[in-house]
Formats: sequence, structure tokens, C-alpha cells
Amino acid sequence: MSERKINWLNIGIGTFIILAIVLLLVLVLPFGNLAIEQDQIAVISISGAVTYDSSNSTRIFTTASKIESELNEAIADKNVKAIVLDINSKGGSEVACTEIAEDIKNSPKPVIAYIGDKGWDEAYLISSACDSIVANSASSIGGIGLTYIDCGKYSNEKLNGVYNEAYLNIKKTNQSNIDNLTNGQMMIDQDYTQFIKKIAEYRDLNPNYLSQLAYGKKYNGNEAKNYGLIDEIGNKNNAIKLAASTSNATNYTVVNYPPAKKSLTETLSENKIFHLK
Repeated sequence: MSERKINWLNIGIGTFIILAIVLLLVLVLPFGNLAIEQDQIAVISISGAVTYDSSNSTRIFTTASKIESELNEAIADKNVKAIVLDINSKGGSEVACTEIAEDIKNSPKPVIAYIGDKGWDEAYLISSACDSIVANSASSIGGIGLTYIDCGKYSNEKLNGVYNEAYLNIKKTNQSNIDNLTNGQMMIDQDYTQFIKKIAEYRDLNPNYLSQLAYGKKYNGNEAKNYGLIDEIGNKNNAIKLAASTSNATNYTVVNYPPAKKSLTETLSENKIFHLK
């Protein structure tokens, strides 16, 4: 091979190496920035009736398994620094909402509730388990014990839920302690009392005080804040900002859960948002 051909070959190889290095930098550097500035705030929506499973006939509902799955996914994602629950619900299954509330209390990451149009009864139970509750001044909040008002849960009769901590010590099989209460009424009173005590514990309120706000009563955001049922008046963006400040998140992005799968091109293009002032 002539010296001239060797020189051209060397130039070609050198050019190829340079192009390869440039291409590598173009692909790798954006991911380097993502690794440094990757804080996320996860938003999980809870709308309609909260059901234990998908067999419920309600047209608009959210299952406990869906919410729990999204909570676990957000907690497991190291990029997620805090979670916002976007709640618009009248309530639903007490068992389902109790399980969700317990998952929230056990979360190692801050969880902020935002109550939009409404957060009633069991949905409020979920909210009460969060680190803070934000609601609009026009939101409808509370309805605590709504499912126990004129409730026929344990009886064919319509029986009211009554708050009395003494009911928690009554044995359901001990007829001598039932007095004039029907068996159904006694069970409702026990469950109703325990329901209120659970919310009071989550919100750090006196259960006797909370019971006066219960019995299915609803309040707007301003009233709810005055009574200690929520912490701040604001919109969903305020809830997101609170979640970010609580978790010390910086240069964060908001991710609606479950997050959609994105292509490499979309991920690279979205990286530009980290440099906006």
C-alpha cells in the first residue's frame, strides 16, 4: 500500500473515531444531567367511589389495589421525592380506604392530599392519613360517618351511628350489655366510634371534638381549615409545591402515576426542561 493511501486511511479512521466520540457525548451527557437533576413529585388520582375490587357496579370508581400499586411504585422509585394524592371522591369501601390509609402512614416519603371538588367519609379517611391536606376554599370536605347515618349495614332497620367510646368495650355476644340497643345498632355504633377515633388519631385531634364535626356534616375549605380538618387553602399546584418543599426536592418534574412508558427520543427531548430558569 502506498504512503498516500495509508495517510487517507489514517484520516478516515481518525474521522470515524471523532464522530463516534461526538455521538457518544450527545447520547450520554443528557442522561448525566438527568442523573443529577432527577427529582420528581408523583401525583396519584383517586376519583369516584373507592372500591375493594373491580367488581363494583359503580361507573366511576378507583380500586384499592390500583391505588396501592401506584403508591408502592412511587415509593420504590428513587427519583420520586414526595407523593400528592389528587382526591375527588364521596368515599366507598371502608376496608379498602383503611388499607390505603395504613399504606400512607407507613410511607417513608411525604404524602400530601389535595381535595378537589369533594373528599367525604372514607375518602376523607384517606386524606387524614396524609402528612398534610390542601383543599380549595370551595371544596366540600368531611361527611365523616356519612355511611353510618340511617345505615342498615347490620340490620333491616334504618339505624343511626352514635359516637360513644364505651361501645368499643361492649362484647357483641354479651346480651346483658346490649340493653335497649338492637344487635345491629350496637355493631354500627362500635364501627362508627372506631371510624371517628381512627381519623382523630391520624389528624391528632380529640375524638370527642371530632365527633361533633361528624354525623355526615360537610364543610367548605375555609370552614374545614378553621375546624382543623385540613391544613392549607390552595389548589393542586400549591399541594405539589408543598410536597416539594417538604421533601426538599429541587428542579423537580411532576409525574402523573402510573407514568407512561417513553421512548428514548422523548426522554432526551424532555431533558431540556431541567435547564429552564
